[in-house]
This record gives sequence, structure tokens and C-alpha cells, in this order.
Amino acid sequence: MDTRHFTFALRHHVVADTLLIEFHGELDAWADLELAPRVAALLRRRRRAVLVDLRSVTFLDAGGLRLLLRISERSPRRKGRVRLVLDSPQILRVLRITGVDGVFTVLGELPVPFAANDTPDDTDVPA
Repeated sequence: MDTRHFTFALRHHVVADTLLIEFHGELDAWADLELAPRVAALLRRRRRAVLVDLRSVTFLDAGGLRLLLRISERSPRRKGRVRLVLDSPQILRVLRITGVDGVFTVLGELPVPFAANDTPDDTDVPA
């Protein structure tokens, strides 16, 4: 499939002992289907704490929620819950209505070590 038609993407890098996964665009059933294997591979390779940046997500439905829950299920437990970074009231509302917000630690901004690091270790854009 021609990747210029994808409505989503992911980018990832590691800072200290934390894997940062940045999602972009629409997190829907198609994104879940395409990105779940890539995310699973990242989580197998990087046994670290996980931070998921949703600030560039423009749409989130059940498929996107499923993808986020898979990340939580497959993440290392010793570092605590998966942290989500988001600034969209609409995305937060979806998380709250579905009760998924209780599964994650929700942050309003990217922690300082990540905000200062603009050079990713690895990149996967588009999906």
C-alpha cells in the first residue's frame, strides 16, 4: 500500500530508561491494525518505562483505545503505569468516558528530558 495515504504515523526514541512513542494523526481501527505489530516489537526490544505522546493525535476511536490498552498490557510493570501525554480536551474526554484514563497516568505536557531531546534514536514515519 502506498504510505502517502496513511492517516497516522508513529515515531519513537529512548531517553534515559524510557521509551517514548509518539503517535500522529488518526488512531482508529486501521491504525491499530498497522501499528500494533510495530509497537509490540518496540516493547519487546526496549524493556523500559513507556511514555506515549498523543499531542499530535487528531482522532481517537475504539481502535486507538485498543492500541493504547495493548501498550499498557505489554509494558514493563516495574516502572509503574504507562504515561500518556496529551493536550486535547476531546482525546481526554474519550479516555474519561470509556474509563481508560484510570489505566494510565495522564500528563499535560512532555517531561523536561524529552522536551529537550529533538533527536530520535529510531523513527517510523509514516506507519
